[in-house]
Amino acid sequence: MNALGLVRLSDLREVDLNEAGLGRGLVDQEQRVRDHGTQLGWNVTRVIVENDVASADGKVRGVSAFKRRKVKLPDGRSEWRTFRPAFRESLALLASGAHDGLLALDLDRVVRDPRDLEDLIDLAEQFKIPVESVTGSLRLATDADITMARVMVAMANKSSRDTARRVAAARERQAMTGRYGGGRRPYGFEEDGRTIRPSEAAIIAESSQRLVQGASLRSIALDLRRRKSVTVAGAPWRAEGLREVLLRARNAGRIVYRGEEIGDAPWAPIVPLELFRAVQRILTEPGRVINPGAAPKWLGSRLYLCGICTREDLSVRTTCHVRVGARVPAYRCGEYAHLVRSVKHTDEYVVGAVLARLAREDAADLVAPANPEVDVAALRAEAKAIRENLNELAADKALGLIDRGQLLAATTKGKERQAEIESQLQAAVVDSPLSPLIGADDVKAVWDGLPLSHQRLVVKELMTVRILPSGRKGRGFDPSTVEITWRQTHHHQGTSNVYRSEGIPS
Repeated sequence: MNALGLVRLSDLREVDLNEAGLGRGLVDQEQRVRDHGTQLGWNVTRVIVENDVASADGKVRGVSAFKRRKVKLPDGRSEWRTFRPAFRESLALLASGAHDGLLALDLDRVVRDPRDLEDLIDLAEQFKIPVESVTGSLRLATDADITMARVMVAMANKSSRDTARRVAAARERQAMTGRYGGGRRPYGFEEDGRTIRPSEAAIIAESSQRLVQGASLRSIALDLRRRKSVTVAGAPWRAEGLREVLLRARNAGRIVYRGEEIGDAPWAPIVPLELFRAVQRILTEPGRVINPGAAPKWLGSRLYLCGICTREDLSVRTTCHVRVGARVPAYRCGEYAHLVRSVKHTDEYVVGAVLARLAREDAADLVAPANPEVDVAALRAEAKAIRENLNELAADKALGLIDRGQLLAATTKGKERQAEIESQLQAAVVDSPLSPLIGADDVKAVWDGLPLSHQRLVVKELMTVRILPSGRKGRGFDPSTVEITWRQTHHHQGTSNVYRSEGIPS
């Protein structure tokens, strides 16, 4: 008197959808189920449609009758079953007494997994619920019916496994030959997944290099948004999406199957393999520090140091940061509200120092080109061994085998060596961020054309900036409050080396 219908399709294409968003085959199934219910004298009061859903790439895919997930059974137990939400909902409605019979088109439209069938059999026997199908392939009225259903489901299950195995083998062959598996095209490539799109490939190469040079994902993504560059989906760049793109092995001309690299691709690499490995190491490094908050929007954000909190020998590094709440953006100490300095005037002063230094004839001495002769594999192995040793030291401390002083001393040495290795690995795969500026006919024009994340790398490479308290009264920018200590080969003999408008000190 209150029967339940169940219809489903295992394969649905967008062209099969009607105006209501339902598959035409599903509509046909439902009508046949209702007509057969009338012939049986059943009153089908509800039909549950196991409709297909849109995936993340916008294509319509069927609900699998074969893949497994952990589901909750009618008796409250959680077991591994095929992921069939509509089927599970049907069992729950029957078990609750909301419906007193189940009608479907065919056996394989209801179950294809033996465990699912047993759940249905248990339910039918416990609550005396009739189960019928239009084609007659599913009927659980007698022991013979149940035995036949078990045999047919076992055969259907074997067919599903055989099909899955053939599909997996075909996809592996497809991957080995470099053929694209379909879906939304990968960033940097055309629709065929093999032809490189130069404009996007340039962004992948640039972003990979800048990341290894020391820029953050957020700052790179901010630069891309400012340039109106968008993802494949047409969305503005975010750090998470950029990370996913830069970690794709296809960028280095490598084929991936089931998450593992299986060989070289038939297309040319967008980035050298060692540069890609460096990107992988940075983005997947255990314990990698990720700065919270938004990407820096100003040259000195979290880069300039507070001259009160930071000693002259730079032994304490409390960074200044920018608060934009004021009418005019200003640098303020990261810990306290002292040392307020105009962003505009401070950055102009620092940029003047940068450009003056890079305009000198000996500017080329500041740049060391990438060194491909560095044993990258050995350095990576050493870095991994240091991480493992540090973890063992922490365990030893917890067990009382070493004291706190021993742990701190060993940790300090280990991290110092890790920093050295990081520097050597970086030098092995990318040039200095200063390279585009060295020898340029118009250094200022090149500087102005660089994105903010690159400009920040240049400042970090060349100097340390401390903002000092002013010794004079009144308004106006005081250049003596910006202390610049030069890095690389040009260091002052004292504790500071202040740039002045008349030139760079020797």
